Order: sequence, then structure tokens, then C-alpha cells
Amino acid sequence: MTRVKICGIRTLDEARAAIGAGAWAIGEVFAASSRKIDIDKAAALNREIGRSVVKIGVFVDEAIGELQYLARACELDMVQLHGEEPPEYLGELFLPAIKSFRVKGPVDPEEFKRWRPWAYLFDTYSSSMPGGTGSAFQWDWLDAVIGREKIILAGGLNENNVGMAIKKVRPLAVDVSSGVEYPQGGKDPVLIERFITKVKEADRDVSRS
Repeated sequence: MTRVKICGIRTLDEARAAIGAGAWAIGEVFAASSRKIDIDKAAALNREIGRSVVKIGVFVDEAIGELQYLARACELDMVQLHGEEPPEYLGELFLPAIKSFRVKGPVDPEEFKRWRPWAYLFDTYSSSMPGGTGSAFQWDWLDAVIGREKIILAGGLNENNVGMAIKKVRPLAVDVSSGVEYPQGGKDPVLIERFITKVKEADRDVSRS
């Protein structure tokens, strides 16, 4: 099955909704964002949920020492880097890393050879924010890397388009945040359930093709 990461989790109820629906991972944002979670809440939440889901901390150009401290204090399983972190930054980490790249045109695989992350995450480019735009990009921009790398697809995914995205990109995982939120913010358990159902349906269609 295509793995599902529900990003921007801030409460125990949201985490439980993601786990109950079958999410592979939750994302906790430690960078400046409306979805930011503070260290004490993240640590308490992660102690409560234990190993029932993969816990991924999302960072943007964080000092390496501070990131290592937060990862240990919050018992994170992986980190996701959304800034301008250089390739050598990944080599200093003690956890697997997902490196995010913001897409604004056809992707050239040569651009990414210097990095050696656990997986590459492709998100929609915005000049004003490093991620969480709620907008999709053209998935055919990834044609040159499809099937060659471990891809996590992000950017404007929701229950209406995730099936098409999976059939086009065949990613290792899909990453959703705004697509499973209430209009006023916060995760909607009904939308989480619908999103993961659509992922499963797309996987079945792909396996039959």
C-alpha cells in the first residue's frame, strides 16, 4: 500500500484519528507555522502514542544541535527537512531523514545526487513559505525521477485528487495536511478516513493495471 503521512498533527485526538484510519506516519511541525507544536506537547503526545505510528519531525534550517535535542526529547523516529539544508547536514543526523524539494518545473535527477536521504519529498514551490501551501503542482514534472528514487508526494493532495496522483507517480508515500483539515484549521477525522480510503482504492486499481 502507498503509505500515508498526516502532517501538522498537534493533539492526541488528531494523532489517534490518523492512527485509527491506518496512517503510516504523523508529521509534527517544529518550524514557524500555524501548525507548529511546542516541544512539551510533542514529547507528551509521543510518549502516549508510543510505537503505534512513525513520528516525523518537520524542520526548516534548524541548527543541528537543536534538532538533535528536539528529536531525542520528543522521541522522533525520523526528521523531515524543508529548508536549504546542505547534503552534509544529513550526514550529521542520527535518524533517517526525508529531504524536501519545492517543485516549480521539470525535475532534473542530477540536482539531487549530492543528497542521500531516506526518501525525497516533492512539494509545491512557493516564494513565501517552505511548505504547506495547499496547492498541487504538475505531477508530470517528476517523470524523470519516477521509479528511480523513493518519492514522497506532497502539495495540495486531498480525497479528490490523491487517487490520480498515485496512479501517475506511484510514490512510496503521500503527505497530506490541509487536505484533511476543517475550514478553520485542525484535523478532521472524517476527512482523514476518506483520504486513506481513496489511497487504498487507488492502490487496488494500480495493482490490477
